[in-house]
Amino acid sequence: MFSFFILGVVPALFWIWLFYIFNRYKRTSAKLLILLFLGGLLCGLLALTLNHIVEKYTIFWSDARETTILFDFLPPLPLHNLGFWLMVGFNEELAKLIVILLIAYPSRDFQEPFDGVLYAAVVALGFATIENAFYVEQYGISILLTRTLITLPTHIFISVPMGYYVARSRFALSENPTKQKVHLESVILLLKGWGIAALLHAGYDSFLSLGFKELAYAQLFIMGGATLILRNHCLQLSQLAPSSVK
Repeated sequence: MFSFFILGVVPALFWIWLFYIFNRYKRTSAKLLILLFLGGLLCGLLALTLNHIVEKYTIFWSDARETTILFDFLPPLPLHNLGFWLMVGFNEELAKLIVILLIAYPSRDFQEPFDGVLYAAVVALGFATIENAFYVEQYGISILLTRTLITLPTHIFISVPMGYYVARSRFALSENPTKQKVHLESVILLLKGWGIAALLHAGYDSFLSLGFKELAYAQLFIMGGATLILRNHCLQLSQLAPSSVK
């Protein structure tokens, strides 16, 4: 238990602190961040259930060996396997989105564009922590170091774009709460954020399932860079930023 706390929980808390100080113009409620982290833990259980449903009641499963030839010039593809990882991406990001919408979306503390990025990162870290706990139970504590170094930032970088679009949806709705067109726009922004995160998740998992680790790690590196760019963009949009920064 102590080893899991040191290797599984402390790094997650470090990432939360890092994103917390990334927002130089505003401090977020610690209570809200704790609730989001706990919600991330719970949404991991929801995602596990959804993934089990996909594996049990559809043609997709993670250990599928069947291959299909789509075109003669392409190698045989494990479509059942790839289909499973595609669904996993949508399931797990949906679970995270539900937590953000239930806990953060109505919160008065949701005031800045970067808040959405921070909230998504915290939920993703809660999710990754509970996921790591299941992996430790299956494969032992030795797997935790690799997952801590790679899986934690992967979940963050995948979910950050979704948090950005959640923020855009939230502010569009709060600025014009009575216009029906704005309600539709807010929903579209939520779906866009979810879709981007889900496809990033599905792509990363698919690369790993096909054995293309180099491509998966390249994607991780690119997503990390995109997260930094998005962070700077959000801070430039901040109402609290000095005019010289905008």
